[in-house]
Amino acid sequence: MKSKLKVGDIFYLETEEHHRYVFGKILFDVDKQYHKVVDTAQFSSDYFPYLLMSHDGCQLVEMYEGIYDNIIDFKKDKAIITRVFTKKIDTKNNILNWGLVQQEDVDYTKIEFPEQLNRSNNHIYLDRGEISIKTNISIDEGDKLGFKTKIYVPPTIADACLHFQNRRDLIPEDVRWPIYLENNDLLYNQELRNKIYTDLNIDPDKSYYELSKEMGFDLARFYEK
Repeated sequence: MKSKLKVGDIFYLETEEHHRYVFGKILFDVDKQYHKVVDTAQFSSDYFPYLLMSHDGCQLVEMYEGIYDNIIDFKKDKAIITRVFTKKIDTKNNILNWGLVQQEDVDYTKIEFPEQLNRSNNHIYLDRGEISIKTNISIDEGDKLGFKTKIYVPPTIADACLHFQNRRDLIPEDVRWPIYLENNDLLYNQELRNKIYTDLNIDPDKSYYELSKEMGFDLARFYEK
């Protein structure tokens, strides 16, 4: 039986049809980190934190450049997907073959979370990790813009790796999407992202670690031994 993956573990996913390998790393585990630190009893019924409400059973991962014929050929390269939430890699619900490759430390000061626009209490909020900020975007405009939270599954993450490396031919045609992450993370629309941050009077270049710490959400507390 395979061991469960831990934060910092580098893993492989074997693609479904062509049996190639893509690799990624666990950056954050909602169940193993968030649930152990945050007291959910403190929240009222009319406020439930975005990260908890939308990401139970999820892992934040980055995925690396490279498509391999063999696991042993893996050489860590730059991240082609720097942040995406997926349902857990290490469960029986993951239909892909997966495995642990190696373990390395995570620098939590460099972790970034997807940035999304979600409706709550008749307002559009910018959601980013533990941060949820009310914007001036109208409901109608928000619905047109999109970028709502979407939780992916490991096979889709593997396909997204192929998509971003111009190997859509390796994605089975019956499950091939026209786009993958581009409409669910403001990372992929820098013009809109900068406008939203400017309207909120927030430096768009400020890291998640810096911004969240300023707002009382120190990411370090999830990584302390």
